[in-house]
Amino acid sequence: MSSNLLALKCAVGQARHRIAKPVPSPQDKEEEFFRRELQETMAAWRHAENHFREATDRYLIDQAAYDVLSAKARYAYLLTQARQRGIQF
Repeated sequence: MSSNLLALKCAVGQARHRIAKPVPSPQDKEEEFFRRELQETMAAWRHAENHFREATDRYLIDQAAYDVLSAKARYAYLLTQARQRGIQF
């Protein structure tokens, strides 16, 4: 098989693969963004709560408390924004 024919066959295969792949809609992208951000924020919230439970120094306790409040506020904000956009969890 000549190299031109092989290159053409490869290009056709790649084109078929791109055509067969569904393109996510902007709504799907937005929903995925909120799901990912909420999961990451929930993990940060849990981590901050664990850090708060284990902190012994006064300054570390203060810092951990702020981290918990920050993560909680971010989670509440993201959840509110997602619900306003009609995204259900």
